[in-house]
Amino acid sequence: MNPNIVFHGKMPDPFLKEDGTRMTPEEWAANKNAIRDKIVDIEYGGMPPRPEYLRVEQLSGLRRDKYSTWFKIYAGTKEKQLSFTLELYVPHVPGISPTYMRGPAIEGEKYPVLLTGDACYCNLESDTVKEARKHGMIVAIFNRLELANDIHFNRDGGLHDIYEGDYSDMSAWAWGYMTCMDAFEQLSFVDETEVAITGHSRGGKTVLLAGAMDERIKYVCPNNSGCHGVASYRCDMLADEEKGLGRSEVLDDLLRGAPTWMGPQLYDYKGRVNELPYDMHYFGAMVAPRYYIQMEGMQDHWSNPVASWQTLMAVKACYKHLGYDEDRAVAWFRPGGHRHELPDFSELIDHVARMQKGLPVSEHLLINPYPTVERNFDW
Repeated sequence: MNPNIVFHGKMPDPFLKEDGTRMTPEEWAANKNAIRDKIVDIEYGGMPPRPEYLRVEQLSGLRRDKYSTWFKIYAGTKEKQLSFTLELYVPHVPGISPTYMRGPAIEGEKYPVLLTGDACYCNLESDTVKEARKHGMIVAIFNRLELANDIHFNRDGGLHDIYEGDYSDMSAWAWGYMTCMDAFEQLSFVDETEVAITGHSRGGKTVLLAGAMDERIKYVCPNNSGCHGVASYRCDMLADEEKGLGRSEVLDDLLRGAPTWMGPQLYDYKGRVNELPYDMHYFGAMVAPRYYIQMEGMQDHWSNPVASWQTLMAVKACYKHLGYDEDRAVAWFRPGGHRHELPDFSELIDHVARMQKGLPVSEHLLINPYPTVERNFDW
């Protein structure tokens, strides 16, 4: 079914210079961090500083029934820290017996990791852990709300009590992912070079930011992230009762309903997103040459899957310009609505396993879900 859409100007070219020429890959590498910091400042109000102090405390041994263990991460300034909990489900490798942990979970083994900060959603169930174990993958979970609450209009507590600044709650949540990466480097059984991160809805918006900020994260998977996530600001889905289509969420909705997710400068673009000096494909370009995978529900109209497709096509063009395989940026456009369940996690786990083995990308991740919709960029 063809959606009714409206464009608000063309998506800008991330590589366009003031003199009208395009950056070479070498020029992009030299300027990428400055471009990233500028757009992160507008979109999210910047980022809190990286921790001066970091300590990882083991809270439990490895439970033989669930192969799980808990850690407490303390991070912040030298004078003041917050703490949050990280739970790890370690794979059972046939023929190797786990021991209670005083060091590595299983002596001599290092495992890739699937990390999510969505413990607050309770959407990761035991079947997902079992699926990850089949591929020898750790599942790691933390609650991003321990970094900053999700009470709109409330900026008290969590990281805001440690670092001053205009950074959003979403910046604090992304800081949590980055701090988990710091902790992984201290755990001998974790392969910190093979980490995939994922999150759902506002958690997916967070994952996009964390993936752009931290180049140690190899696989970046926002799920149903919508506006202020991977959906292009310059493409709106319009409601159509006859077609059974609802409208998409737009920036004005978020500025009104979830202000603590946003950077203060983003208010300057209320009602004029066409004037934004970037769009969300810039964040995907920051992930290159790492692996970028979007998860979208075709009937999740509020999350604007058409605009997410526009971003994917632009991200692929960015990968291609930089000399990378554009199939390192893919998406699963599935039937259904707003969810993050076993099939979605399984798709990511399978994709990571295929990339580790050097296998081709699954064909359904390369399908164009909107063949009659034009691309909203011409570079």
